[in-house]
Amino acid sequence: MSEILRFTDLPNAIKLAREAGMDNRQIVRLLTGSTPYSEARQTAAKAAPILGITIAEFMKLRKNN
Repeated sequence: MSEILRFTDLPNAIKLAREAGMDNRQIVRLLTGSTPYSEARQTAAKAAPILGITIAEFMKLRKNN
């Protein structure tokens, strides 16, 4: 997944996901599915501000509850 994110316009991808009706949890899981914690943290640093949440909130949404 990280390979795809390197070439993805993250703000536009999140905008499209929002327009498709996805919530933050769905977007976070889409962005970090099957990625190790370290890669998820890197994605969180880039995506959390766009989503309007903190990195800690991003990482909590990533977990299965």
